[in-house]
Amino acid sequence: MDYELNKRYFKKVNENIDYGTKIKVIIGGAVVFLIFIAMVPIIAIIGAAVAGITIYSIVNEKKTIENEKASIPSDSQYDSEVIKMLGDLKAKALNALGLDEDEVKEIAPITFDGYVYKNADYLKRGRDGLWRTNKYEYVILFFSENEVHCYNYTFDTTLNWKTESTDVYFYRDIVSVSTSSDTVQLLGEKIDYEFFKLTTTGGTTLPVSLRDVNNAQRSINAMRSLLKIKKQNMQ
Repeated sequence: MDYELNKRYFKKVNENIDYGTKIKVIIGGAVVFLIFIAMVPIIAIIGAAVAGITIYSIVNEKKTIENEKASIPSDSQYDSEVIKMLGDLKAKALNALGLDEDEVKEIAPITFDGYVYKNADYLKRGRDGLWRTNKYEYVILFFSENEVHCYNYTFDTTLNWKTESTDVYFYRDIVSVSTSSDTVQLLGEKIDYEFFKLTTTGGTTLPVSLRDVNNAQRSINAMRSLLKIKKQNMQ
């Protein structure tokens, strides 16, 4: 992962140029030039030089701003860096859970993933209207005969930090799987977001913010169908 590129994604470019003051300086220099060109040429030259230097500074500041903006990665570039981190996580998850694929074939593995808003250090609203942060969470669920095996992987996109955890849920203990919405105040912005939630009889919850709600809903429907079958078999 290119951490420096990701940091640039969140960079805020100061586009403010003090045109008011600079225009006054340009006008003042031009006035001095016009007044003194016939009487004291050296003063007129200084006035013209001041006006010229000020015009150059405006052009240079605008160029600097455009260069800084051009160096900022696009939303798709940033997302691509995130996706790179998700490529080999299935194998990593199976290894962390101590599972073989043959043990978890009740239904295909299901993944939920999205940007983490709570406690994120950076926040940006993309051109597509979606909020992105420097924290990302990925959860993959595997389904064996009696249990749901969960692997959680969370990482930072701007520095080399990551954490992983595993858990196991018995079908009989799962109360519900659903999507919910929440609002969080982050870095001066009010963020509304959707998340997946698994709830157990013991009050344990597994919340995961969602980048793709529609795809998550299809996965949830598949889980509900399996849970219904498992619970009927237990009766």
